[in-house]
Amino acid sequence: MKIGIVLHPYDEDKPAGLARTIYEWTKALLETDTENSYVIFVKKKPRKQPEFSGSHWKLEELGGGMLWLDNLKNKTPCDVYLFNTPVLPLFFRPKKSVVLALDFAYYYLAPKTIKGQMVKWITFIYHGLSLKRADKVVAISQATKEDTIKLFGTPEEKIDVSYLGFKKICESQEISVEAPTPFFFFAGIIKERKNVFNIVKGFEHFSKEQEGYYLLIGGNPSGVYYETLKKYIEKHDLEENIIFLGHLNDGQLSYLYKRALAFVFPTLIEGFGMPVVEAMDCGVPVITSNVSSLKEVGANGSALLVDPYDPEAIARAMGQVARDQNLRGSLIKKGALQVKNFSWEKAAREMLVVLNEVHTK
Repeated sequence: MKIGIVLHPYDEDKPAGLARTIYEWTKALLETDTENSYVIFVKKKPRKQPEFSGSHWKLEELGGGMLWLDNLKNKTPCDVYLFNTPVLPLFFRPKKSVVLALDFAYYYLAPKTIKGQMVKWITFIYHGLSLKRADKVVAISQATKEDTIKLFGTPEEKIDVSYLGFKKICESQEISVEAPTPFFFFAGIIKERKNVFNIVKGFEHFSKEQEGYYLLIGGNPSGVYYETLKKYIEKHDLEENIIFLGHLNDGQLSYLYKRALAFVFPTLIEGFGMPVVEAMDCGVPVITSNVSSLKEVGANGSALLVDPYDPEAIARAMGQVARDQNLRGSLIKKGALQVKNFSWEKAAREMLVVLNEVHTK
């Protein structure tokens, strides 16, 4: 079987969740499956070749333009194509296709501007068309599967669930970061969907009860959301205890995860929530949301689950972790057990089953 994988986005300066997900899944597939051959399709010539193992794959460039995916018709034909978002070519119909469904945050959290709403509905229509045309859909959580059924009417039997793997961040060599202790830690993009405002408000509530703690925020500090957040912090005299660290590499993340009092990640919507699993693997207690996929990833008592829309609930969870050593120990122990449910090898083997099923149907 010849399998085509559309690796996009790729070769970004600071790859975010989507880019990391599709790269690691592709890497694991090539390591796990040496019987089939692969064609890795990228949009443009990368500055750096992917570091994939084996000689059973090759890289092909599709070129740019609005309809760049339709250039697949002029490239090496494949038996099955894997698209890493629900976006299929408009005019080229792949022989067989599988699409990944990660999350639909754009639908729930689209800006209320005319442009924001236009982008939302164009994306929604395109996703709906692609999901209908695809032979199979792989959702990265039960929550995403339920959203796919609810929003697009995709038949339940057409969707398989396969959880993501994660990178063992704390195996990276530590790079020291100036970090006052004790501190709560958040890492991610500083945008509305990550709910950083309510984390800050939760910490503000917590600080009224417990002095001498800090909140460290990792992520690129820029944009309107960040500026609004910064003004709130200044207005409420929180600058000394809330510190923005900027973008963090793996070594810096390793250093901070290992020293944090808790990792605080009560985001509004996640397809999976990879940072939660990374933190658990590092042995740090986790506070996360009781909505979307996070209640799955943080199940079995492995995390404190809170209402992400309630800053006081976030504050109470911070207080529990700060005061209760037994709770901290329990969260660390159960988190270490929970992460055993997730690996890229497992995700790759499950994807291979789906690809074989679609190919032989």
